[in-house]
Amino acid sequence: MQPMIKAPKYAGSVLRDDVTLVSDPAPSLLSYRMQRLWLTPLFRALVRVGLPTFGIVGLGWMFLSQAENRDYLRGMVQEAQVSVQNQPVHQLQTLTIEGASPLLSEEIRAQFGNLFPISAFELDLEGMRGWIEKIPSVERAAVLTSVGGLLSVQVTEIQPEFIWRNVEGLHLISAKGDMLRRVPLRADYARLPLIAGEGAIASLREARGVLDTAAPISDRLRGLVRIGERRWDLVLLDGQTIALPEANPEQVLARVIVLSAAQDLFERDILLIDFRNPRRPTLRLRPQALAGLKQVKGVTFLEIAK
Repeated sequence: MQPMIKAPKYAGSVLRDDVTLVSDPAPSLLSYRMQRLWLTPLFRALVRVGLPTFGIVGLGWMFLSQAENRDYLRGMVQEAQVSVQNQPVHQLQTLTIEGASPLLSEEIRAQFGNLFPISAFELDLEGMRGWIEKIPSVERAAVLTSVGGLLSVQVTEIQPEFIWRNVEGLHLISAKGDMLRRVPLRADYARLPLIAGEGAIASLREARGVLDTAAPISDRLRGLVRIGERRWDLVLLDGQTIALPEANPEQVLARVIVLSAAQDLFERDILLIDFRNPRRPTLRLRPQALAGLKQVKGVTFLEIAK
């Protein structure tokens, strides 16, 4: 008896008349083209990114095309913005100013001090900084917000060197001759020398030299007056004046100071010490002293006549 032989089993095969038929493993034409297309990077990017993006943009456009939807979305954004701005951590309560003189601090507070309390999001910090730096006496400024509800203004102020008096009042003058600001009282800047007269600003270098020479009598000094845009008068306390020449005023002033120390000129009833001509200086007495001198001379003349 012959053994029975079993036909091998193949997946997807069909036995017909003892013949095994195997299905073709090759993909269909459509499947083949889709696989090849999927291997293309541009196609994959289009499917993975482009189609979702296009769908989202399309849905968003459909949503925003309705006016009521836009208003609703705008309202939600505004409510969220107000909610964030009104949080206590963003509220500014106090203005602090560093590096500014009292007058400059008052000017800055007058401009921004009434804004508080205010949210940090409502302030134009760059605009504030620009406004402060436009003040002539400010070299640079920084405006910062800090924890604790503080708005800090940090100022680098140009230091004045002189006070200039003209018909409009008193002005602070920088070392370069720039007019910084007006001041109401001379006493607020008593440490600064006072200058006056036409052409005084243009002759600051010479004024410094005269003031340095006048250091020994600084306790008597009131200021300098430019006369005729040519020379200086040194004004002292009690109305005394030293008229200096056009040429070498520092050297002449040094001689006057030495002469005063030897003869106590400043303690006498002298109104003017005129050194415009250093070779022939003259003195002008006060009216009462001159009257007394004339009276003494008159009495002496009578006695001699007798």
